[in-house]
Amino acid sequence: MGTNEPTPETKSNQFASAAATRLGIRVEGETAVFDGASLLASLGGWAGLIESTIPPTAFLVIYTISQNAVWSVSVSAALSLISILKQVIQSKPISQAIVGAALVTISAWLALRDHGSTKDYFIPGFITNISYGAVMLVSVLVRWPVIGLIVGFFKGWGFGWRKNRALLTRFDLVTSLWAILFGLRLLVELPLYFANNIEALGIAKLLMGYPLYAICLWFTWLSLRSVILTKS
Repeated sequence: MGTNEPTPETKSNQFASAAATRLGIRVEGETAVFDGASLLASLGGWAGLIESTIPPTAFLVIYTISQNAVWSVSVSAALSLISILKQVIQSKPISQAIVGAALVTISAWLALRDHGSTKDYFIPGFITNISYGAVMLVSVLVRWPVIGLIVGFFKGWGFGWRKNRALLTRFDLVTSLWAILFGLRLLVELPLYFANNIEALGIAKLLMGYPLYAICLWFTWLSLRSVILTKS
């Protein structure tokens, strides 16, 4: 038996820390803090933010100028894979890197395959938004809101929070906000996809990516601040 096996308490603390990061929260001692620095950290820091923004921006710029699918998709995919390789070198979670590499590869293949179209580069993004949106919506419908599960883990409440009707309703509303985020992206981007308006689709994807995500995190904090800051 290895002596470095993490204890259940250590694993719980790691999950709680991950849950806090997901919500854009920084923990200082026993205090939860939400500010510009913690919000930026939840987005991967300046480096992560820039690295995530460069590939779609490169795709948009190159395609707008050249109308060349091969160049725009290839450069964007190469930049994404470089960023993923950097994550692996920096010993970041390999599972996340594998998923990222798979999505980039699928996106490039869809756009460059025979009888494919440049706009098909965006299909994996649609699938991602549909998946996340569906999970959020279903969790509200069955009264197991995802945001409640995250906060409950962070606070060490287990599932006890579900017995508090007011708290359950609040978590339902905040989780619904995230379902609306993913649905709104689809509502705006899918018509552009079917209209074959690739430039507008690229712009919409950029504007409705991190900016909208950060706004939702901010409203989540405003809605749950009193709950998160309450002593467990």
